[in-house]
Amino acid sequence: MPAAKPLLLIPVENQVRELDPKLLLACIAARQGFSSVIGSRREMEMRIDAFPRSIYLSKSMTVRSLLFFWAASKFGHDIITWDEEALVHLPPETYFSRRLNPRAIRYVTHLFAWGEENAELWRQYPHLPPHMPIHVTGNPRSDMLRAELHGYYADEMEAIRRTYGNFILVNTNFNHVNAFGADMNLFKAVKRPGQTPRFGRAARGMSREYAEGLRDHKQAVFEDFQRMIPEIEKRFPDHLIVVRPHPTENHEAYRQIAARCRRVRVTNDGNVVPWLLCAKALIHNGCTTGVEAFVMRIPAMTYRVTVND
Repeated sequence: MPAAKPLLLIPVENQVRELDPKLLLACIAARQGFSSVIGSRREMEMRIDAFPRSIYLSKSMTVRSLLFFWAASKFGHDIITWDEEALVHLPPETYFSRRLNPRAIRYVTHLFAWGEENAELWRQYPHLPPHMPIHVTGNPRSDMLRAELHGYYADEMEAIRRTYGNFILVNTNFNHVNAFGADMNLFKAVKRPGQTPRFGRAARGMSREYAEGLRDHKQAVFEDFQRMIPEIEKRFPDHLIVVRPHPTENHEAYRQIAARCRRVRVTNDGNVVPWLLCAKALIHNGCTTGVEAFVMRIPAMTYRVTVND
């Protein structure tokens, strides 16, 4: 009698972005004879000792993972990892310092890459353990974009079209300068004029020069978007403008715009895929959803009034 396959533990941190793809992964794993547990990342990590020896699928290898990886390995769990942020990423040196921890990665037994570019990025990492297996498998987030899976979102798409009709989708990603928590920005607010701002959580692993440049650029583009949204409402009188902020953004600036504009709506309900499928076009700047729209053949435009290469 063949040995039972280990349990697959699939944690979810951002439900809107991660749950659907990870349900797909669990279904595919079930076809191969694996049982899965899907749940809150926090709850799963707090109760890791309650599970039999399992395969734990982590979404990152940062310094924040280090203590948990150590504990999970003590309880006999195998840790495999992909990186949710590796499809559209910062320059290699900044990516390495922010997303990869040399001690945490030692606990990982297998890496799963979005594609060959992601795999090559990891191969350049100076602290990659020798002989670390890197599997170029893709990611279930991209699998959910396939035409044969669009029916999964049929009910959501019907509700979106019924509520919003014809609309242009504006996806924002200014969480580095417009986070819902002030300490989550690149820099914390100063208490006195002339005071040097301290790093916020978004600047972890960055040099001050890089963080300041990124802050200035993101702030300029954020202001560009605030001017652009009312303008496109005027230019397209037969469409609603739906602004979908990043999950960790503060919505207040967009709500103020919506209060002044009759056809601007602000929401980030549900997974982005059905919104993309219903939209007449997408406007973004450096957002992963631009790649997702391209894959699904949805017209996508990068709004680049401010450019800093």
